[in-house]
Amino acid sequence: MVLQYMEFHHKIALTDEMSAACDALVEGRMVVLAGTRAGPVVMMAAGAITPRSVNFMAREARGLLGMALTPRKAAMLGLSLQPRRGAAERPLYTVSIEAREGVETGISSADRARTIRAATECETGDMIVTPGHIFPQISEGDTRGQADCALALLRAAGLPPVAALCSMIGAEGATPSDTEARAFAAAHGLVCVDAMTIAPLV
Repeated sequence: MVLQYMEFHHKIALTDEMSAACDALVEGRMVVLAGTRAGPVVMMAAGAITPRSVNFMAREARGLLGMALTPRKAAMLGLSLQPRRGAAERPLYTVSIEAREGVETGISSADRARTIRAATECETGDMIVTPGHIFPQISEGDTRGQADCALALLRAAGLPPVAALCSMIGAEGATPSDTEARAFAAAHGLVCVDAMTIAPLV
């Protein structure tokens, strides 16, 4: 099934926490999102992605590296959905992707940054192939969804709603608590924003 066009828009005054996160995103820096349904994530504007930021996400956040896309963007790229079976609360993923050109194995930091940039910049699916090493998920109006919160924050910052994001895994292999996510953000000099404060924007 190829996605059809849907969008979710609301406007609300930003809290100080969200304003700081928006400033960081505009400057091309990463932000930690806590309180999402699937656990905390490190995210940034996809247009600012670099091999260095991919390497940081892979090394420090340790989880699945992917993108957050609007349904419209996913439809433009011709991405089909992965089916959900008995897990309606899980993130809504599409097929995985890879840049058509400029990559080698696809798994290196440089290759994954190239794939994210290709998916961000193109308006059709011509610059990407499937499957690959980047895993897009789609916003769907879930106020605690990783994709929804990331894209709402980018819109609030006045940036295109395409995010690079990486789920977080703690040093012992478990999903970090929100307290641990905030400690992680503080240790790395990142802004941390809670999904509950972003929810009115979704």
